[in-house]
Amino acid sequence: MLATAKLFKTGSSQAVRLPKACRLPGDEVWAHRNEVTGVVTLTPKKHTTDGLDEMFRIIREAEIPEEFMAKRDNPAGEFREIF
Repeated sequence: MLATAKLFKTGSSQAVRLPKACRLPGDEVWAHRNEVTGVVTLTPKKHTTDGLDEMFRIIREAEIPEEFMAKRDNPAGEFREIF
């Protein structure tokens, strides 16, 4: 679908008024400009806590092998003067 969007200035920033058919969810988007083609891509930005909640869910559900936190017999390194 090809639609026309209006450009305008607000303060020292440029803004885009998107047509109704192109509305995006949320309050923020990721904006990326391809330096070669000049094409600007807007991607909906999920709320940060959604990503954190997802990360903690994955950690909770991960199967961690017993040996992951196994005690190791690592000798202490030699003392070295820093300065």
